[in-house]
Order: sequence, then C-alpha cells, then structure tokens
Amino acid sequence: MAIHGTVAIVAVAVVAISILSFAACGAAVSDSVTTTLRGGNDGRIIPVPSAPQLRYQSSDFVALIHFNMATYARDGDPGCDSTNWNQRAPNATGPTSNPETFRPAFLNTTQWFDSINALGAKTAVITAKHGCGFLLWPTNATLPPVLSEEKDVRPFASSTSRMTKQQPTRHSPSPYGYHTNYDLLQNFVDSAKGSGVGYGFYYSIMKNFFLCRSFEGTNSCAQTVLDGQHNVTDEEYHGVVKSHLTELWTKYGDLAEVWIDSKLEGFGALMDELQPLAGGTPSNPRQWCGTESGFPSKNVGPGPIWQTGTGFFGNSSSPNWVDKFCDPQLFRDHVWFYEPHRHVRSLDEMIPIYHDIVGRGMVMELAFAIDRDGLVKKSHEAVYKQLGQWVENCYGTPVLSKQNMIGERRIQLRLPQRPAGSSGFRSFDRIVLQEDVAVGQRIRNYTIDLVYDNDGDNTGSEEVIATLVSNGTSVGRKRIHLLGEQYDYDDISGPMRNRSVVLTITEEIGPPHLSMFGLYEPCYPESSAQ
Repeated sequence: MAIHGTVAIVAVAVVAISILSFAACGAAVSDSVTTTLRGGNDGRIIPVPSAPQLRYQSSDFVALIHFNMATYARDGDPGCDSTNWNQRAPNATGPTSNPETFRPAFLNTTQWFDSINALGAKTAVITAKHGCGFLLWPTNATLPPVLSEEKDVRPFASSTSRMTKQQPTRHSPSPYGYHTNYDLLQNFVDSAKGSGVGYGFYYSIMKNFFLCRSFEGTNSCAQTVLDGQHNVTDEEYHGVVKSHLTELWTKYGDLAEVWIDSKLEGFGALMDELQPLAGGTPSNPRQWCGTESGFPSKNVGPGPIWQTGTGFFGNSSSPNWVDKFCDPQLFRDHVWFYEPHRHVRSLDEMIPIYHDIVGRGMVMELAFAIDRDGLVKKSHEAVYKQLGQWVENCYGTPVLSKQNMIGERRIQLRLPQRPAGSSGFRSFDRIVLQEDVAVGQRIRNYTIDLVYDNDGDNTGSEEVIATLVSNGTSVGRKRIHLLGEQYDYDDISGPMRNRSVVLTITEEIGPPHLSMFGLYEPCYPESSAQ
C-alpha cells in the first residue's frame, strides 16, 4: 500500500508483553514491540506508534486530575497516616479512615472540563484510587474473610467442666466499604464525553494504606494495625486489586489512557485484555521523563528525546515505540493534591515548562488539583485558560511555513519582502518542526540556516548569513527552537533582498515525512531561549 501516495510501505503489527521497568513517578513501561513499517533506508524496519499511541501524541496536554481522600487531609502518597487516620489532623476536615470525610459540597465535574478545554487537553485522567486506598466509585469488591481468635471455652454451663480450645472460625467476606457512596467516576466520564475529551483512570496498585500496603508495596502493618485498617496477605490483596481493576476497565467504556502508578504486579495482561485501545498499557507503552519539577533539561539532562525505546531520553536505535511524557504540577510547591493557601504558578512560570516539555517532543500531563468543594478554583482556572490561550496565540498560526513535505531533505522558506516605506513589519524568533509520527521518527540530524541568495534561484549556493540551528537531532511530534534573538524581514531596498530560512536534513533512517516547518513571531511574555 502507499502512504501519502508516494512511499510504499508494509505494516507489520507485532504485540508482545515483555519486561516492565519501574519509574519512581509512576509509569509502568514495557519494552514490547507495537507496530513497525518496512519503509526505511535499505529496507530497514521503522518503529511507529500504535493507534492509541498516535492518539496520545496528538495533543500537547493531558489533564492529570488529583482528587481523592488526600484532598481533605494533606498532599502525599499516601495522604493518610497514623496522625490523621482515626483523628482529625490540623488542616484536615476529618479522620481519613472515615469515607464521610470525602465530602465535596459543590461537586461539578462539568466545571472541571471548562478548564480542561481551555487548556487544550484532549484527555483527562482522574485518581480513581490513590495511596490511601479510597475509591471514587462504590465497588462490589469484598474484603477477605477474617479468622476469629482461638479461645478457651467451657462446653457446658457447669463451673466444674473442663476448659477446651475453641478453634478459630472464618467469617464471611465483608464489603470493601472504603469508597464514595455514589459513582463519581461515572459523573466524570459523562462530563468528559459531553466535552469531547477522552478519559482515563489512575490506580496505584502497589500502595493502599487501608489494606496495609506501603509506598514500596510492602506490608506496613507488621508492628501495628490501626483501627479501620485491614492486614491482608499478598494473595488476598491482589484478589481485591483484581476486582477493582476489572470494574474500572469494564464498567466505563473504552479508556483513552490507563495510569498505573509504579509496578504492574502481574496485571499487565489483564490491562491489555480489557482495555486494548488505551494508551499506557504494556502493548501501548509510554515513558516518564524522570522528574516532576517541570524542568527535565535541568533535572534529568538536556539531551534529545526519542519516541523509541525506554529510559528518560528513549533510544534512537530501539525497534519499539514508547511515547514520552512529563507531569509537572500547577502549584509552585511540589504538591499534587489541593491544600489551602498553596499558590499556583503564573503564566510566566508555565511558559518555560511548556518549552522544556512540549518543545522537546513530550506530552505534558499537567496536574489539576480539585478543591474541597469539588471544583477547579478560580485562581487555577485562570492559569489553565491563560496557558491555553498563549499556546494558541503563539503557535496557532506561523508567519511562514510549509506543511506535509515527504522525501524532501532541503526545505526553503523564502522571507517575504515589504515595499520600501511600508508598515506591517514582521519578524520571527522561533522555529517549529514536526514529523508525521504516524510513519515513525525518521530524522536523525539537521541544520537550519538563514541564507542570502541574490539571484533568488534556490540553487543551494547561497551565502549563509547565520546558522540558526547547528546540530539538530530529534524532532518527533514537535520540536521548538527558541533562537534567542529576533530576525526581521528586510526592506526590499536593502542589500540582501532574497533571504531564506533553509532546513537541511543531513541524516535520516527513511524518507523524511515532515508535517510542519514554520517560523513564528515573538510572543509575549517571552521565555528564555533553548
């Protein structure tokens, strides 16, 4: 078959469940092969995204909604501990062991999607269960039967009868009980559908304070079991988890994304079986960037990001497609759940984060902290709207561009000339490149130059005025180059009338497929160049 009517390729779909690696932030990543194309140089195989991975790559943003019992106590994973489990701690609204503590008086999930749509996110994920073990839906899962203690008893009412041992008895299973008494997840799903946004669920398998599972996934009740906790065996715990996950992955339709925090603990096959069309599964993997700060260049490293292979930077030689994402908070502090008196980042603070994540080819999974009333606070709402508007204003329309270029290795954008004395003077200070990742990430090296061609014949013999990008490598879904200075269009009467910006692809693994090469005007507030 032909892609775009030019390059003949053969699609080979391979699905496998392989070794899972552990990311501290919470991404279970698989080295599974997804889909490949036989269309590279010398007949080589080019890894490409599966349909769910391609959908994930279609948006700069995912809304990562944090709303659970920690909202009513303190931020943390878990937000529950011995200081607030059976008593009201400072700044909490009640004991975290009591499901009634989770009580959003003005819950309005549709209001959340006003901000999600204003941001431009196409998917929203909510914490269906976080580290406390509290659920946002009324589960049918049950807790395992409990053995009563062995006792000394007299078989008859006589005081002279001999004492005997009464063997422990096993009681019937009891309801899980630690959840909302209404289906908040269904409200969320209905609002997502009504807003045209994909939806998904976050569930932390390893951690559950209610069932005595620590942050590391080990038993946390070896010394003390608090009232209201249930100390279950590993086998019993995984039985409860399986019941939860089966409900989550079958009751609410096709999910856009499945978010499992940390290890899968053997549930990858169930995920693939019940949600084959979701991103974030072993067959449609994604990889965390290595930091929650919002500044992966500073905290992890400034290297190129490849959408193939695992690891924080990916691996350009890997045969496996793995989406890359980063998950910063909106709060200035490292806080996920709502806490009173916390301050959110301003637009000025969010712009460099956007460039460091989205501008390097990753998806930004931006935190939403729902407040105790069940709403997005006005101050948060304002920043989501400002950021979405800024992205649209800054990168919605290039001043000059070419699109859908297939097989071209030298692409020229000729700068328009204005008549002498005219107004409407324009300039650019940033360049955006995008590959058509449906056919893989093919570009390996490139340069971008500002050149002068007095004859205007596009012969490639132009004089280089300035090298704008000297050693470009990874492009992928989006690469934004901030040039650090402003380049103005010349007056027609000037000495260099024919100026162009030229992209030269010097290395690729297959015929390049560029969906965008564009120049963009300065947009304010400005951020530092990179």
